[in-house]
Amino acid sequence: MLQTFSSVDEWLTHLEGIHPAEIELGLARVSKVGAAVGCLRAAPLMILVGGTNGKGTTSALIAALLRQRGLRVGVYSSPHILRYNERVSIDGVDISDADLCATFAHIEAARGDTTLTYFEFGTLAALIYFQQQGVDACVMEIGLGGRLDAVNIAAADISVVTSIGLDHQSWLGDTVAEIAYEKCSIARKNCFLVCGQPDAPDTAATTVENIGGQFVGRDDEFSARRSDSGVEVRFRDSRGSPQCWALPTPKIPYPNVATAIQTLALINQLPSYAEVVEVVSTLAVPGRLQTFDFGALRLTLDVAHNPQAAEFIGQQLVQVDGIVLGMLGDKDVEGVLRVLPASKVFHLVSLTQCHRGLSAQALHARADFAADIQVQEWDTVEQALNMLIATNATGHWLIAGSFYTVEAAQIWLNAHQADRQMQSSGQGVA
Repeated sequence: MLQTFSSVDEWLTHLEGIHPAEIELGLARVSKVGAAVGCLRAAPLMILVGGTNGKGTTSALIAALLRQRGLRVGVYSSPHILRYNERVSIDGVDISDADLCATFAHIEAARGDTTLTYFEFGTLAALIYFQQQGVDACVMEIGLGGRLDAVNIAAADISVVTSIGLDHQSWLGDTVAEIAYEKCSIARKNCFLVCGQPDAPDTAATTVENIGGQFVGRDDEFSARRSDSGVEVRFRDSRGSPQCWALPTPKIPYPNVATAIQTLALINQLPSYAEVVEVVSTLAVPGRLQTFDFGALRLTLDVAHNPQAAEFIGQQLVQVDGIVLGMLGDKDVEGVLRVLPASKVFHLVSLTQCHRGLSAQALHARADFAADIQVQEWDTVEQALNMLIATNATGHWLIAGSFYTVEAAQIWLNAHQADRQMQSSGQGVA
Protein backbone atom coordinates (compact mmCIF):
# COMPACT_ATOMS: atom_id res chain seq x y z
CA MET A 1 0.00 0.00 0.00
CA LEU A 2 1.34 3.43 -0.97
CA GLN A 3 2.20 5.50 2.09
CA THR A 4 1.13 9.12 2.27
CA PHE A 5 1.26 11.61 5.11
CA SER A 6 -0.08 15.09 5.71
CA SER A 7 2.77 16.57 7.76
CA VAL A 8 6.53 16.91 7.33
CA ASP A 9 7.16 15.33 10.73
CA GLU A 10 5.16 12.23 9.74
CA TRP A 11 7.11 11.98 6.49
CA LEU A 12 10.46 12.32 8.26
CA THR A 13 9.52 9.55 10.70
CA HIS A 14 8.60 7.39 7.71
CA LEU A 15 11.90 8.18 5.97
CA GLU A 16 13.86 7.11 9.03
CA GLY A 17 12.25 3.67 8.93
CA ILE A 18 12.41 2.79 5.22
CA HIS A 19 16.03 1.61 5.13
CA PRO A 20 17.68 -0.47 7.87
CA ALA A 21 20.83 1.70 7.95
CA GLU A 22 21.09 5.43 8.64
CA ILE A 23 23.97 5.66 6.15
CA GLU A 24 24.70 3.24 3.32
CA LEU A 25 27.04 4.73 0.78
CA GLY A 26 26.42 3.60 -2.78
CA LEU A 27 24.61 4.89 -5.84
CA ALA A 28 22.76 1.84 -7.20
CA ARG A 29 19.46 2.27 -5.36
CA VAL A 30 19.22 6.06 -5.52
CA SER A 31 20.32 6.12 -9.19
CA LYS A 32 17.59 3.65 -10.09
CA VAL A 33 14.86 5.80 -8.56
CA GLY A 34 16.41 9.03 -9.83
CA ALA A 35 16.48 7.74 -13.38
CA ALA A 36 12.88 6.56 -13.08
CA VAL A 37 11.63 10.03 -12.14
CA GLY A 38 13.98 11.78 -14.57
CA CYS A 39 15.34 14.35 -12.14
CA LEU A 40 19.11 14.00 -12.52
CA ARG A 41 19.42 17.29 -14.43
CA ALA A 42 17.14 19.52 -12.42
CA ALA A 43 18.30 22.80 -13.99
CA PRO A 44 20.29 24.13 -16.98
CA LEU A 45 23.22 24.86 -14.64
CA MET A 46 24.19 22.25 -12.03
CA ILE A 47 26.98 22.78 -9.48
CA LEU A 48 28.12 20.13 -6.97
CA VAL A 49 29.89 21.28 -3.80
CA GLY A 50 31.79 18.87 -1.55
CA GLY A 51 34.58 19.14 0.99
CA THR A 52 35.51 18.42 4.58
CA ASN A 53 34.73 21.94 5.70
CA GLY A 54 33.25 25.03 4.08
CA LYS A 55 30.56 23.42 1.92
CA GLY A 56 27.75 25.46 3.43
CA THR A 57 29.39 28.87 3.21
CA THR A 58 30.79 28.25 -0.27
CA SER A 59 27.41 27.03 -1.53
CA ALA A 60 25.69 30.05 0.00
CA LEU A 61 28.10 32.46 -1.69
CA ILE A 62 27.88 30.73 -5.07
CA ALA A 63 24.09 30.89 -4.89
CA ALA A 64 24.08 34.55 -3.81
CA LEU A 65 26.40 35.51 -6.67
CA LEU A 66 24.25 33.65 -9.19
CA ARG A 67 21.15 35.42 -7.86
CA GLN A 68 23.00 38.71 -8.32
CA ARG A 69 23.17 37.83 -12.02
CA GLY A 70 19.40 37.43 -12.09
CA LEU A 71 19.28 33.64 -11.98
CA ARG A 72 16.68 31.73 -9.99
CA VAL A 73 18.76 29.41 -7.82
CA GLY A 74 17.91 26.26 -5.89
CA VAL A 75 20.17 25.19 -3.02
CA TYR A 76 20.24 21.76 -1.39
CA SER A 77 22.27 21.64 1.82
CA SER A 78 22.55 19.64 5.02
CA PRO A 79 22.15 19.31 7.88
CA HIS A 80 19.47 21.77 8.92
CA ILE A 81 19.47 23.79 12.15
CA LEU A 82 15.81 24.24 13.11
CA ARG A 83 13.60 22.80 10.34
CA TYR A 84 14.14 20.20 7.63
CA ASN A 85 12.76 22.70 5.11
CA GLU A 86 16.03 24.67 5.42
CA ARG A 87 17.73 21.98 3.34
CA VAL A 88 15.77 22.88 0.20
CA SER A 89 15.46 26.52 -0.82
CA ILE A 90 14.96 28.68 -3.90
CA ASP A 91 16.35 32.21 -3.86
CA GLY A 92 16.77 31.99 -0.10
CA VAL A 93 13.17 30.91 0.59
CA ASP A 94 12.76 27.48 2.21
CA ILE A 95 10.44 24.93 0.64
CA SER A 96 6.91 25.01 2.10
CA ASP A 97 5.52 22.11 4.11
CA ALA A 98 2.95 21.45 1.38
CA ASP A 99 5.55 21.32 -1.40
CA LEU A 100 7.89 19.19 0.70
CA CYS A 101 5.13 16.67 1.45
CA ALA A 102 4.20 16.60 -2.25
CA THR A 103 7.77 15.89 -3.36
CA PHE A 104 8.14 13.19 -0.70
CA ALA A 105 4.93 11.60 -2.00
CA HIS A 106 6.32 11.74 -5.55
CA ILE A 107 9.45 9.84 -4.53
CA GLU A 108 7.47 7.37 -2.43
CA ALA A 109 5.31 6.50 -5.43
CA ALA A 110 8.32 6.17 -7.74
CA ARG A 111 10.59 4.04 -5.56
CA GLY A 112 8.41 0.92 -5.54
CA ASP A 113 10.12 -1.70 -3.40
CA THR A 114 13.53 0.04 -3.56
CA THR A 115 14.66 1.11 -0.10
CA LEU A 116 16.22 4.54 0.32
CA THR A 117 18.05 6.10 3.25
CA TYR A 118 16.81 9.33 4.82
CA PHE A 119 19.42 11.34 2.91
CA GLU A 120 18.84 9.58 -0.41
CA PHE A 121 15.10 10.19 -0.21
CA GLY A 122 15.64 13.85 0.64
CA THR A 123 18.14 14.32 -2.18
CA LEU A 124 15.73 12.99 -4.78
CA ALA A 125 12.92 15.13 -3.37
CA ALA A 126 15.10 18.25 -3.69
CA LEU A 127 15.98 17.46 -7.31
CA ILE A 128 12.33 16.87 -8.18
CA TYR A 129 11.29 20.14 -6.53
CA PHE A 130 13.94 22.21 -8.31
CA GLN A 131 12.99 20.63 -11.63
CA GLN A 132 9.28 21.27 -11.10
CA GLN A 133 9.93 24.88 -10.10
CA GLY A 134 11.98 25.57 -13.22
CA VAL A 135 15.04 27.05 -11.51
CA ASP A 136 17.92 28.34 -13.63
CA ALA A 137 20.65 26.81 -11.48
CA CYS A 138 21.07 24.26 -8.70
CA VAL A 139 23.79 24.28 -6.07
CA MET A 140 23.87 20.77 -4.61
CA GLU A 141 25.86 20.16 -1.44
CA ILE A 142 27.41 16.72 -0.96
CA GLY A 143 26.42 15.05 2.30
CA LEU A 144 29.28 12.66 3.09
CA GLY A 145 32.43 12.10 1.04
CA GLY A 146 31.47 12.39 -2.59
CA ARG A 147 32.06 9.32 -4.77
CA LEU A 148 29.25 7.28 -3.22
CA ASP A 149 27.12 10.13 -1.88
CA ALA A 150 23.54 10.37 -3.18
CA VAL A 151 24.09 13.89 -4.54
CA ASN A 152 26.70 12.48 -6.93
CA ILE A 153 23.95 11.00 -9.12
CA ALA A 154 23.05 14.51 -10.26
CA ALA A 155 24.35 16.05 -13.46
CA ALA A 156 27.13 18.60 -12.94
CA ASP A 157 28.57 21.33 -15.12
CA ILE A 158 31.30 22.13 -12.60
CA SER A 159 32.28 20.58 -9.27
CA VAL A 160 33.83 22.07 -6.15
CA VAL A 161 35.80 20.52 -3.29
CA THR A 162 36.23 23.23 -0.68
CA SER A 163 38.76 21.46 1.55
CA ILE A 164 40.23 18.03 2.24
CA GLY A 165 40.92 16.88 5.77
CA LEU A 166 40.49 14.00 8.19
CA ASP A 167 36.82 13.49 9.04
CA HIS A 168 34.42 10.53 8.84
CA GLN A 169 37.42 8.19 8.55
CA SER A 170 35.31 5.10 9.18
CA TRP A 171 33.53 5.82 5.88
CA LEU A 172 36.13 7.61 3.78
CA GLY A 173 39.54 6.20 4.75
CA ASP A 174 42.25 6.89 7.29
CA THR A 175 44.51 9.12 5.19
CA VAL A 176 44.05 12.49 3.52
CA ALA A 177 45.03 10.88 0.22
CA GLU A 178 42.19 8.36 0.49
CA ILE A 179 39.72 11.08 1.46
CA ALA A 180 40.86 13.23 -1.48
CA TYR A 181 40.00 10.37 -3.83
CA GLU A 182 36.50 10.06 -2.36
CA LYS A 183 35.80 13.80 -2.47
CA CYS A 184 37.28 14.55 -5.88
CA SER A 185 35.31 11.71 -7.46
CA ILE A 186 32.45 14.20 -7.91
CA ALA A 187 34.34 15.49 -10.97
CA ARG A 188 32.81 15.12 -14.43
CA LYS A 189 34.36 14.42 -17.82
CA ASN A 190 35.25 17.59 -19.74
CA CYS A 191 34.35 19.76 -16.75
CA PHE A 192 36.35 21.69 -14.17
CA LEU A 193 36.76 20.65 -10.55
CA VAL A 194 37.80 23.57 -8.36
CA CYS A 195 39.69 22.51 -5.22
CA GLY A 196 40.05 24.98 -2.36
CA GLN A 197 42.54 22.86 -0.42
CA PRO A 198 46.09 24.27 -0.61
CA ASP A 199 48.75 21.64 -1.24
CA ALA A 200 46.10 19.02 -1.94
CA PRO A 201 47.44 15.44 -2.08
CA ASP A 202 48.36 14.13 -5.51
CA THR A 203 45.33 11.83 -5.49
CA ALA A 204 43.08 14.90 -5.80
CA ALA A 205 44.32 15.94 -9.25
CA THR A 206 44.90 12.35 -10.36
CA THR A 207 41.32 11.38 -9.53
CA VAL A 208 39.93 14.29 -11.56
CA GLU A 209 42.21 13.59 -14.51
CA ASN A 210 41.30 9.88 -14.51
CA ILE A 211 37.63 10.87 -14.80
CA GLY A 212 38.52 13.14 -17.70
CA GLY A 213 37.99 16.42 -15.90
CA GLN A 214 40.30 19.40 -15.35
CA PHE A 215 41.68 20.05 -11.86
CA VAL A 216 41.90 23.69 -10.75
CA GLY A 217 43.85 23.96 -7.50
CA ARG A 218 44.14 26.72 -4.95
CA ASP A 219 47.49 28.54 -4.88
CA ASP A 220 48.30 27.11 -8.32
CA GLU A 221 45.38 28.66 -10.22
CA PHE A 222 43.73 30.93 -7.65
CA SER A 223 44.41 32.25 -4.16
CA ALA A 224 43.19 34.42 -1.31
CA ARG A 225 45.11 36.39 1.27
CA ARG A 226 44.26 38.92 3.91
CA SER A 227 44.99 42.55 3.20
CA ASP A 228 44.82 45.74 5.25
CA SER A 229 41.38 46.50 3.83
CA GLY A 230 39.94 42.99 3.66
CA VAL A 231 40.94 40.16 1.35
CA GLU A 232 42.75 39.96 -1.98
CA VAL A 233 41.50 37.28 -4.37
CA ARG A 234 43.49 36.18 -7.41
CA PHE A 235 41.80 33.98 -10.00
CA ARG A 236 41.54 33.27 -13.72
CA ASP A 237 38.55 34.27 -15.79
CA SER A 238 36.82 32.09 -18.39
CA ARG A 239 39.47 33.06 -20.98
CA GLY A 240 42.31 32.10 -18.64
CA SER A 241 43.36 35.70 -17.99
CA PRO A 242 44.63 36.42 -14.44
CA GLN A 243 42.53 38.74 -12.28
CA CYS A 244 43.10 40.31 -8.87
CA TRP A 245 40.20 41.75 -6.87
CA ALA A 246 40.36 43.58 -3.55
CA LEU A 247 37.28 42.68 -1.51
CA PRO A 248 35.93 43.73 1.90
CA THR A 249 36.41 41.44 4.89
CA PRO A 250 33.81 38.66 4.57
CA LYS A 251 31.80 37.01 7.34
CA ILE A 252 32.80 33.61 5.99
CA PRO A 253 36.29 32.09 5.58
CA TYR A 254 38.12 34.05 2.90
CA PRO A 255 39.48 30.92 1.12
CA ASN A 256 35.84 29.95 0.48
CA VAL A 257 35.27 33.36 -1.10
CA ALA A 258 38.13 32.70 -3.52
CA THR A 259 36.86 29.19 -4.28
CA ALA A 260 33.37 30.47 -5.09
CA ILE A 261 34.69 33.28 -7.28
CA GLN A 262 37.01 30.98 -9.23
CA THR A 263 34.18 28.49 -9.74
CA LEU A 264 31.82 31.03 -11.31
CA ALA A 265 34.58 32.73 -13.29
CA LEU A 266 35.42 29.46 -15.06
CA ILE A 267 31.85 29.03 -16.32
CA ASN A 268 31.42 32.72 -17.16
CA GLN A 269 28.82 33.27 -14.43
CA LEU A 270 30.70 35.73 -12.22
CA PRO A 271 28.94 39.07 -11.60
CA SER A 272 30.73 42.38 -11.97
CA TYR A 273 33.35 43.47 -9.46
CA ALA A 274 30.95 45.94 -7.83
CA GLU A 275 28.25 43.28 -7.50
CA VAL A 276 30.70 40.80 -5.95
CA VAL A 277 31.80 43.44 -3.43
CA GLU A 278 28.17 44.00 -2.45
CA VAL A 279 27.42 40.30 -2.00
CA VAL A 280 30.64 39.48 -0.11
CA SER A 281 30.16 42.38 2.30
CA THR A 282 26.59 41.39 3.22
CA LEU A 283 26.45 37.59 3.05
CA ALA A 284 25.68 35.92 6.38
CA VAL A 285 25.09 32.19 6.85
CA PRO A 286 22.98 30.80 9.75
CA GLY A 287 25.07 29.00 12.34
CA ARG A 288 28.29 30.69 11.22
CA LEU A 289 29.49 33.63 13.30
CA GLN A 290 25.95 34.62 14.25
CA THR A 291 26.05 37.18 17.04
CA PHE A 292 23.30 38.16 19.51
CA ASP A 293 23.48 40.81 22.24
CA PHE A 294 21.77 40.55 25.62
CA GLY A 295 22.73 43.80 27.27
CA ALA A 296 26.35 43.37 28.36
CA LEU A 297 26.36 39.73 27.24
CA ARG A 298 27.27 38.90 23.63
CA LEU A 299 26.68 35.39 22.29
CA THR A 300 28.26 34.15 19.05
CA LEU A 301 26.97 30.91 17.53
CA ASP A 302 29.14 28.86 15.20
CA VAL A 303 28.93 25.16 14.34
CA ALA A 304 32.76 24.78 14.39
CA HIS A 305 32.61 20.98 14.55
CA ASN A 306 36.03 20.19 13.10
CA PRO A 307 39.51 21.72 13.41
CA GLN A 308 39.33 23.60 10.11
CA ALA A 309 36.11 25.38 11.09
CA ALA A 310 37.30 25.97 14.65
CA GLU A 311 40.56 27.47 13.39
CA PHE A 312 38.65 30.10 11.41
CA ILE A 313 36.68 31.04 14.54
CA GLY A 314 39.93 31.25 16.48
CA GLN A 315 41.32 33.64 13.88
CA GLN A 316 38.20 35.82 13.91
CA LEU A 317 37.56 36.03 17.66
CA VAL A 318 41.07 35.30 19.06
CA GLN A 319 39.84 35.43 22.67
CA VAL A 320 36.44 35.17 24.36
CA ASP A 321 35.23 35.29 27.95
CA GLY A 322 33.70 31.83 27.85
CA ILE A 323 32.80 28.92 25.57
CA VAL A 324 29.72 26.69 25.66
CA LEU A 325 30.76 23.50 23.87
CA GLY A 326 28.88 20.35 22.87
CA MET A 327 30.26 17.80 20.38
CA LEU A 328 29.65 14.44 18.73
CA GLY A 329 31.74 11.43 19.59
CA ASP A 330 33.18 10.90 16.11
CA LYS A 331 34.65 14.40 15.93
CA ASP A 332 38.23 15.48 16.69
CA VAL A 333 37.60 17.00 20.12
CA GLU A 334 41.27 17.57 20.86
CA GLY A 335 41.89 19.15 17.46
CA VAL A 336 38.95 21.54 17.85
CA LEU A 337 39.99 22.63 21.33
CA ARG A 338 43.54 23.38 20.18
CA VAL A 339 42.40 26.07 17.74
CA LEU A 340 39.27 27.57 19.29
CA PRO A 341 39.57 31.13 20.64
CA ALA A 342 41.43 31.39 23.94
CA SER A 343 39.14 31.19 26.98
CA LYS A 344 39.57 30.66 30.70
CA VAL A 345 36.02 29.34 31.12
CA PHE A 346 34.37 26.34 29.44
CA HIS A 347 30.82 25.11 29.93
CA LEU A 348 30.54 21.60 28.50
CA VAL A 349 27.07 20.42 27.52
CA SER A 350 25.69 16.94 26.87
CA LEU A 351 24.39 16.04 23.42
CA THR A 352 23.27 12.55 24.40
CA GLN A 353 19.76 13.23 23.09
CA CYS A 354 21.14 12.83 19.56
CA HIS A 355 22.91 9.98 17.82
CA ARG A 356 26.69 9.97 18.46
CA GLY A 357 26.43 12.85 20.93
CA LEU A 358 28.93 13.01 23.81
CA SER A 359 27.89 13.54 27.40
CA ALA A 360 29.47 16.53 29.12
CA GLN A 361 31.48 14.09 31.23
CA ALA A 362 32.77 12.18 28.19
CA LEU A 363 33.63 15.45 26.45
CA HIS A 364 35.53 16.58 29.56
CA ALA A 365 37.44 13.29 29.63
CA ARG A 366 38.63 13.79 26.05
CA ALA A 367 39.70 17.38 26.63
CA ASP A 368 43.13 18.30 27.95
CA PHE A 369 42.38 21.48 29.87
CA ALA A 370 45.12 23.40 31.65
CA ALA A 371 44.87 23.61 35.43
CA ASP A 372 43.79 27.26 35.38
CA ILE A 373 40.78 26.66 33.10
CA GLN A 374 37.38 26.73 34.83
CA VAL A 375 35.18 23.88 33.57
CA GLN A 376 31.53 23.19 34.35
CA GLU A 377 29.32 20.40 33.01
CA TRP A 378 25.65 20.73 32.05
CA ASP A 379 22.98 18.31 30.88
CA THR A 380 21.72 20.67 28.16
CA VAL A 381 22.65 23.80 26.24
CA GLU A 382 19.57 25.44 27.72
CA GLN A 383 20.86 24.90 31.27
CA ALA A 384 24.21 26.47 30.44
CA LEU A 385 22.60 29.52 28.83
CA ASN A 386 20.07 29.94 31.62
CA MET A 387 23.00 30.01 34.05
CA LEU A 388 24.60 32.86 32.10
CA ILE A 389 21.42 34.90 32.38
CA ALA A 390 20.80 34.00 36.03
CA THR A 391 24.31 35.05 37.06
CA ASN A 392 24.25 38.26 34.98
CA ALA A 393 27.22 37.07 32.95
CA THR A 394 28.90 39.66 30.76
CA GLY A 395 31.42 39.73 27.95
CA HIS A 396 31.68 37.67 24.79
CA TRP A 397 30.73 33.96 24.82
CA LEU A 398 31.07 31.45 22.00
CA ILE A 399 28.57 28.60 21.56
CA ALA A 400 30.01 25.92 19.29
CA GLY A 401 30.93 22.32 18.52
CA SER A 402 28.01 20.89 16.56
CA PHE A 403 24.91 21.66 14.53
CA TYR A 404 22.99 20.22 17.49
CA THR A 405 24.63 22.69 19.87
CA VAL A 406 23.75 25.60 17.61
CA GLU A 407 20.21 24.28 17.12
CA ALA A 408 19.59 24.14 20.88
CA ALA A 409 21.08 27.60 21.34
CA GLN A 410 18.96 29.02 18.51
CA ILE A 411 15.78 27.57 20.05
CA TRP A 412 16.73 29.09 23.42
CA LEU A 413 17.49 32.45 21.79
CA ASN A 414 14.21 32.50 19.90
CA ALA A 415 12.29 31.83 23.11
CA HIS A 416 14.19 34.49 25.07
CA GLN A 417 13.84 37.08 22.34
CA ALA A 418 10.09 36.42 22.22
CA ASP A 419 9.88 36.80 26.01
CA ARG A 420 11.79 40.08 25.89
CA GLN A 421 9.53 41.43 23.16
CA MET A 422 6.44 40.55 25.19
CA GLN A 423 7.86 42.21 28.29
CA SER A 424 8.85 45.36 26.40
CA SER A 425 5.33 45.60 24.95
CA GLY A 426 3.75 45.17 28.37
CA GLN A 427 2.49 41.63 27.71
CA GLY A 428 4.74 39.92 30.21
CA VAL A 429 3.17 38.13 33.17
CA ALA A 430 3.89 39.76 36.51
